[in-house]
Amino acid sequence: DVDGIVITHGTDTLEETAYFLNLTVKSKKPVVLVGAMRPSTAISADGPINLYNAVALASSKDAAGRGVLVSLNDQINAARDVTKSNTMTTDTFRSADLGALGYMVSGKPMFYRGTARKHTTDSEFDVSKLDKLPAVNVVYSYANATRTAIDAFAAAGDVGIVHAGTGNGSLSTPVKAALTEARKKGMIVVRSSRTGTGITARNGEANDDELDFVAADNLSPQKARILLMLGLTKTQNTKDLQRMFMMY
Repeated sequence: DVDGIVITHGTDTLEETAYFLNLTVKSKKPVVLVGAMRPSTAISADGPINLYNAVALASSKDAAGRGVLVSLNDQINAARDVTKSNTMTTDTFRSADLGALGYMVSGKPMFYRGTARKHTTDSEFDVSKLDKLPAVNVVYSYANATRTAIDAFAAAGDVGIVHAGTGNGSLSTPVKAALTEARKKGMIVVRSSRTGTGITARNGEANDDELDFVAADNLSPQKARILLMLGLTKTQNTKDLQRMFMMY
């Protein structure tokens, strides 16, 4: 009975909710997430114009079939690509790798590119009968990183882990040993990068075939976690999970 849906959301984890919905909503109707970086009491509060644009976008036929969208600062971004990039500024939501899908101009959407990866009605994931998702956490890498966090998550019974590695998802010696042991015990390991942009290439900085790991492609660690949780509701086969990471 509606043309589209607008969801107001805090900006800190907006991108994660958007990507989750992008993979689970079974409709071509526009779903638009929107937030604000300034409170309503601030000079030049951005909430009113962001909300106006989000409603205009969700009610537009041009927005249908494009997957879940994020609308702030007069820009339209795809749920898969966008991330919060700045702690304070109103232009914080950016798609650094591939750019915005378009702009909102006088209450009308202007699109300049589409979304290539599968989403919404083309997604294989169904959470309609689930009340929880498999336990997956993210481990962040840095100089002289230890294996403590990996061992703790494994001991806690996590089904999967996303490693936010340096560079192209590189693994230090102790971290590689811990992840290898965790994988042998059944935990699914996904290699991603902490850099914020670019592809974590399969068999790039680690032999994923030999280690039986999954490469995150260009998903951020937090979005790789979302996809892994959903993927684990269907399979624990790493080849099939890798297919999902190259498809969604």
